[in-house]
Amino acid sequence: MHTEQQQPEVSVSGGSAVSEGGAASFTLTASPAPASNLAVSVTVSQSGDYGASTGQRTVTIPTSGSVTLTVATTDDQADEPDGSVTVTLVDGAAYDLGASKTAAVAVADDDDPPVVDGQDGQDEPLTACEGDPELLISSPTASRGDASVDFEVGLSCIPEARPTLLLVPVRDGEVGEYLFVDLTAEEPSATVTLTIGSERELSLALGWSSGLANRDAQGDVVFSD
Repeated sequence: MHTEQQQPEVSVSGGSAVSEGGAASFTLTASPAPASNLAVSVTVSQSGDYGASTGQRTVTIPTSGSVTLTVATTDDQADEPDGSVTVTLVDGAAYDLGASKTAAVAVADDDDPPVVDGQDGQDEPLTACEGDPELLISSPTASRGDASVDFEVGLSCIPEARPTLLLVPVRDGEVGEYLFVDLTAEEPSATVTLTIGSERELSLALGWSSGLANRDAQGDVVFSD
């Protein structure tokens, strides 16, 4: 007597958490095991930016009834929040979806927070901003005989959105041309070099900005002679 094969029910489960650069592992299971190879459609997505190959793909479950799917991640150099890789089953004509249609594997960032020079001269790791960041401008020491002087410019914390800012040199109270400086979560500090002329006072000031908590940031050169 011929007995009709029961259509398999497919489910997915996630493996252990990984650090960026590791492969997220998922197990697809068909019950009962298929009589022949079973093609199952899945969608891969990620939370964060860990270089996972996302989108829809096909996974073949063999007659043993289960298969492991691995999704590679990239070990980058950017400090970022922890994220995850998710696999979601897509309904198909040759199988039914089980109760476990989606599984996620946590991905941990392994990069240190950016470091900028603190106002006390010590390197301090930055943390995520709770609001808009403040702009910090150093007050460097120079000699009037020096050709130039370097100002260190940085954010007080890691912003969610990139601030826009224009800096201006101020020479004996006279404002010069605007300088665009691009500070980001990945590069929250920069060095701005100004030439030294015959001025008695030389400063670097915030001329215009959006996305910053302070509007009056300024660094003054301390002349040693």
